[in-house]
Amino acid sequence: MTTKLAPEVITQLKSQGVAITGHIGGIKRKRYWTPDGREVYAIPSMRTFVRRVGGEIVEEGTRDANLDKGWLLYPPTELKQYCSGCDRWHDTKEEVNECIAKKKASAIKWEKASREKLNKENDDVNNEISELKEELAEIKTLLLKVIKEK
Repeated sequence: MTTKLAPEVITQLKSQGVAITGHIGGIKRKRYWTPDGREVYAIPSMRTFVRRVGGEIVEEGTRDANLDKGWLLYPPTELKQYCSGCDRWHDTKEEVNECIAKKKASAIKWEKASREKLNKENDDVNNEISELKEELAEIKTLLLKVIKEK
């Protein structure tokens, strides 16, 4: 049996530091924040690392790979804009618009290149088919010629 908490109660509990995850049991989840202020509950993605400089080990330890996504351990003091173009965050709306425009331009470029490649492949197939038809016509005429001679 599950009970739904009222939004006011959830807000009050969160302000007191209680984590409302909606998850009971299993692997513990950790609370992260995105640079745009959203809360994310996820399983920590701990990884070991070794940093080498000139073949010599300078540093080694463990890190949380969730932080590589741009997530934060504490709520951000300065909110950033989420970008649907790169699935990251930018400082200003202009940067977001610029990133989305670059993404669209890149998509158009790749679409054009793929269409050209597809057209080239279609041309190659059409050429091969026409060559095969010509060769088949030659074989047919030779076969008819052999049949007439007998």
